[in-house]
Amino acid sequence: MKSTERSLRAHVYDRLSEMIIAGDVRPGEPLREAKLAEMLGTSRVPVREAIQRLTEEGWLERNPRSSARVIVPSRDYINEVFDLRLILETAAIKLAVRRVSLEDIERLRAISADGDAAAHAGNISDAMRANMRFHAEIAQLTANRLLAETIKGLDRRVRWLYGFIEAERFTEHIEIIQALEDRDVDRAMKATIRHLEHTRKDFLEHWPDPAG
Repeated sequence: MKSTERSLRAHVYDRLSEMIIAGDVRPGEPLREAKLAEMLGTSRVPVREAIQRLTEEGWLERNPRSSARVIVPSRDYINEVFDLRLILETAAIKLAVRRVSLEDIERLRAISADGDAAAHAGNISDAMRANMRFHAEIAQLTANRLLAETIKGLDRRVRWLYGFIEAERFTEHIEIIQALEDRDVDRAMKATIRHLEHTRKDFLEHWPDPAG
């Protein structure tokens, strides 16, 4: 496959997945290949391949008699996402404690402060991005590329889910940062678990019926 073809396929996949995450394509909404190809300025082939890939990744569901549709997330789906986050992010924080530097601590504090400022200003979009940056930075500190990439992929699902609720909590990072600075593995893991469980609780308490 030529590099230009690979680039086109990657571009179409990225655009389509971002449309889903941003809420431009809503849960239960069918994806029409011809319409998407025209919108993205391409043929139907890379669109079809992107739809197949997104179906395999669990973003879409396909009925043999109809077009692929964006899945309708449920409370069970939320629990699946956060169960996996607990496994991955407690592993990440354990590895990060061993490698974190003072420069890393200051960067995490700056990101957390950005999130606080955005949340207090009512800028939910920026607060959410800061929250994702915080978790991504910790994942990078592990020096485990596969773990960081897996967490990054899961964070895309969390970002998508945030589009369905009135978010109340984006930052609970001070305890995590302090435990990292003190190189206290047990405290860092417990603080991470508390943060993730509080976020899970927010989702479940404020979860609407996306299909309604």
